[in-house]
Amino acid sequence: MKECTVLAGHRGLTRSVQSVNISDTHDVINFLDKNNLLLTTAYGFQNDTEKLCELIRQMHELDCAGIVIKVNRFLKQLPKEVKLLADDLAFPIIDLPTAQTLGNLSRHILNYLNDHESEQLYYALHVQREFSDMMVQGHSLRSLVEQLGHFLQRPALLLDHRGEAITQSHDFRMDSMKPVGQKITEAVKSDLENAREGSTFSLPAEEKSITTYPVKTKRQYPSMLVILDAQTLPYPSSHMAIEQAGNVISFTIIKEQAIEENTRLLKNNFFADLIERRVHSVEEIMSRAEYYGLKADNESVCIVCSIDAEGNSYETLQLYEKKIGNLHHYIYDQLEDEIINGNMKATLFTKETYFVMILQFPHYTEAEINNVTNFVERAQTNIEGDNSVSFGISNPIQSITEIPTAYEEAVEAVLNGYSMRMAGFINFYKTKEIKELLNTLPRKDLKAIYENTLKTLAYPKTKEDVELVKTIETYLNCQCEISDTSRRLYIHRNTVKYRISKTEEMLDCSFHDPNDSLKVRVAILIGKILEEDQQE
Repeated sequence: MKECTVLAGHRGLTRSVQSVNISDTHDVINFLDKNNLLLTTAYGFQNDTEKLCELIRQMHELDCAGIVIKVNRFLKQLPKEVKLLADDLAFPIIDLPTAQTLGNLSRHILNYLNDHESEQLYYALHVQREFSDMMVQGHSLRSLVEQLGHFLQRPALLLDHRGEAITQSHDFRMDSMKPVGQKITEAVKSDLENAREGSTFSLPAEEKSITTYPVKTKRQYPSMLVILDAQTLPYPSSHMAIEQAGNVISFTIIKEQAIEENTRLLKNNFFADLIERRVHSVEEIMSRAEYYGLKADNESVCIVCSIDAEGNSYETLQLYEKKIGNLHHYIYDQLEDEIINGNMKATLFTKETYFVMILQFPHYTEAEINNVTNFVERAQTNIEGDNSVSFGISNPIQSITEIPTAYEEAVEAVLNGYSMRMAGFINFYKTKEIKELLNTLPRKDLKAIYENTLKTLAYPKTKEDVELVKTIETYLNCQCEISDTSRRLYIHRNTVKYRISKTEEMLDCSFHDPNDSLKVRVAILIGKILEEDQQE
């Protein structure tokens, strides 16, 4: 193209050319695409300047590369209106000498583009081989990112799925670049969704841009490779080379995650030993707990997270088990994120299908209870999408050795919610009342206790029997005080004495005996439970 002349749109000569199209028709715009260079004689526009201006506007909107015209063939000279428009849009218009043919120019440009792409492909394969060799030799992520920055001649940064820096090339360790690195992480965190998919962000203050490339791992969301000024990579570097390097970095991260999972397994084994009370030495418990971040002098609370099942059929339960497997890493990572984002002092374990968090506080005050509630509500909101999760929260404990009790309380809080057919709930553990405990027993056992204790008064048939039952219940509620009982029932003291004496004789017991009075109290409570059952 050395004999060609740029007639207009000089500022647009940096536009990228990826393909060439030859046409003289009015509807050529329908066959063009982004980064296309149009070669034409302008035959269809020789008497219609406005049409030619409209074509240039449309090509500019489509982000085409430019237009090469054999001006002397039909136009003779470029219309002034066209030149002004092209200059205004920075859209290049290039004059092709009459001696040159459009076909010959097209062939030369396409050959150049193909050679260019081939060279980029070979270079990408070279990068892939280099990085694969480095991975096999056990090089760290830092070495891989450093090497990538060297290949691309661009600063490179590796972020995790949260947008936090994992490692970076040496450029970002320079004092002048540290603020830039901070701005990059802020820009990525401000739009994590797009950054994880791969996107370009501008840094106005630096007059530069960054491009993110997703790096797949075993996590639900990918890590991100960030390259500064990736849109102007020096030849023969290309986005393909970055993607190849990203694949090797992905395998390296997965390898490190496998090591991390093994460490997590050891941590969970300790927790299982602690919960099942297989560790008997207090010193060993304290030592191993401290290794995993649990402080002996703090108060603790146990939080259990469970994925809600969706039905009890065999097929549903099978899907539930599969869902647990697929979601396990996702929810674990999400809970880790919530702990970090919530600035909570916590250690995360897993036990069977439960995710277990031990939160610690210097003192578990009312304010801390509110913090825990807000933390769990926020975690539940952020985790739930297609997945419903529930939480059980224990009472606070003073010592690490009490963690098994706290765990049992948190699990019971979850199971209590499920027993009431709830889902997506947050339950705090509370000690069961006597009535709640009795309700857990089989009805035939309750009925036997009731009848054996109250005998003929279990099912009072006469008015006198009804009065006797009412009197002993009031008498026991008044702590066996005759005067209080008579006032509550509006009867004489002697009547109370008579009824109590007669009842003790019928039941063969003494209400002043703690065991006998407790048995009768429980029996009366059972009677109310059985009565409620009949009403239902």
